[in-house]
Amino acid sequence: MPPEAAASSTGTGYVAARFRRPLPAERPHVGRCTRLLCSAFLTALLIAGVVLFVVYLAVRPHRPRFHVTGFSVSGIAPSSGGAVAMSGQLSIRNPNRDIAFFYDRFYLSVEYRGTGVVKGQALTTAPLYQPPKTTSPLVFEGVAASSAGGDMARDAAETGGRVEMTVKVRSRIRARLAFWGNRHWHPLNVRCEVAVGPDGQLLAEYLQKRCSIDFL
Repeated sequence: MPPEAAASSTGTGYVAARFRRPLPAERPHVGRCTRLLCSAFLTALLIAGVVLFVVYLAVRPHRPRFHVTGFSVSGIAPSSGGAVAMSGQLSIRNPNRDIAFFYDRFYLSVEYRGTGVVKGQALTTAPLYQPPKTTSPLVFEGVAASSAGGDMARDAAETGGRVEMTVKVRSRIRARLAFWGNRHWHPLNVRCEVAVGPDGQLLAEYLQKRCSIDFL
């Protein structure tokens, strides 16, 4: 072998040997502990999920249900010429077996032709507590409508006496399960479609009609 090649080979081996480091020793106990911790965490997570699922199946939470049980409008007859006043009643049903509801004060609004004729009329002066499996009435009487008498009377004459409106109820709600109570209030908005005939009374197809609700 030529001297240059031998020198080159010798130099490369020297450099490789110089920078070669021994591999770190394996630590099996660290890997074993990591696996145990991961297994314990996944097991706890699985147990918590199963418990929550079983509780959900046992409780089966349901939203409250609002229905129209009465509604009337006075002053819409063409010959009345008076102010329009509205009266009615909604029923609030708590269908849950173990969950109670707390409601803040209720406020009423009524829309006619997309325009608010009643805006934010207070229906209750204090919060309402509703135990499980109970029904509570929400009543309003003689609520004046702002400058809608002429339009309603005209619609009643043109449509055979049928006048359609939207009743809206606004409040806040929170739930309580057994001895655990939710301290956070959630907005509650209820929307009920109603229609009255020429006598101002609620039409039969709207009686006990279920209202839509949302929590936005």
